[in-house]
Amino acid sequence: MPVYGQSENRSRNDAPAIAAAMDAAAAGQVYYTHGMLDTHGAGVGPDGAGWTGNGLNSIDQTRPGNGFAAASGRGRVSPAFALQRARALRQREVEMPVTGPSRGVVIADHGYGGRQIGEWNPQGASPLGRNQLYWMAESKRLADALGVVISCPYTLLFQGSSARNQPAPAYRADFDAAHGATVLAATTRFGAAPRLVVVVNGGAVNTLGDLCATPGAQYRIAQDYGGIVATWQRVFPVADGHMDADGPTQVLIGETCEWAISEVEAGNDWNIGWAVEKTGATVTVGFTLRPGETLIERAGLYDAFGGAATCRYFGFEAEGGIIDAALDPQGNSVTLTLVNPNAGWLRFAHQAQDCSAMADAGGRTMPAHRTTLFASHSQPSRFVAGETLWRALPGFRGQFQGDQFQPETAA
Repeated sequence: MPVYGQSENRSRNDAPAIAAAMDAAAAGQVYYTHGMLDTHGAGVGPDGAGWTGNGLNSIDQTRPGNGFAAASGRGRVSPAFALQRARALRQREVEMPVTGPSRGVVIADHGYGGRQIGEWNPQGASPLGRNQLYWMAESKRLADALGVVISCPYTLLFQGSSARNQPAPAYRADFDAAHGATVLAATTRFGAAPRLVVVVNGGAVNTLGDLCATPGAQYRIAQDYGGIVATWQRVFPVADGHMDADGPTQVLIGETCEWAISEVEAGNDWNIGWAVEKTGATVTVGFTLRPGETLIERAGLYDAFGGAATCRYFGFEAEGGIIDAALDPQGNSVTLTLVNPNAGWLRFAHQAQDCSAMADAGGRTMPAHRTTLFASHSQPSRFVAGETLWRALPGFRGQFQGDQFQPETAA
């Protein structure tokens, strides 16, 4: 599975027990492409070519891989690796009663911290895109040589923290160029275009002064490409006081992505839409949920992270202020009463605030973009004891023109 990811998606070694449990759950099903070397002669493993000195390493394309090696026993977790291990486990559960597991996954993440999405364009100066495309080519070549059927059904986008001050049109143009090259390579080698799976960026604990256009751009990208909006980074705790999660939280993100994929493969809806209707000072925001699903409020979500003052009115804000916000769970909507009937803007889960000092007893913080509203369908984590996977609502912001709402990324 090709991955566009930076530091929030890089593997960590702070959850060894969870890593071991995931290894055991998908034993004999998780591999990486072995034998490739970077241009310094170092081996390239599941975490890609990495960094040496002052720059990113390039994979030496004159040195082919020599097979697939088991990716177990590394003691590391990441969202992308958790997604694929959970996917292997689900395959195992389906096949085991009949034939035993006959399918597996080949994992890799060729990203690196602080990278811009345009660096996955193989025509650029950065080696990231070329590294990923060469890995895809070698994986297919080796599988063919072994008589193994290999496919590339999905691509994961979990990137964007480095682009939080990049305008949405510029981010979109860079993404289109990079992803276009990935899709072309996958279609040529595997016979079909991979479906895009998105973890929408937005994990910063301090958003003061930032443009923060990336979440809206990525939500629109997923829609335009027929992708899956698996989850939103803003609903997960932050471990480093900045925007990156710890290992257990990374696993929850990956599990949520796999849950989304499995629901879509089963023919169920996953992506959540929204609509804004305004009549004077009254604004109704409706969310398109799954049959039988309702809106729920996780009222205590931010109690240890700054409290209700950091997430007033369920996370809605409007120019001039809000008098009241009324939740209609069965109608999957929230009705807002605005102070100013001529308010110029509205935003949801898109606050500009500094929450970096609002930590719990374990030192974790939560992102500055906040809402206590979620879709009601949830499921327990398979790998992180006591934790639950949630369906996050989409955040947005935009302008009113009279009573008409124009989303920020409508074009």
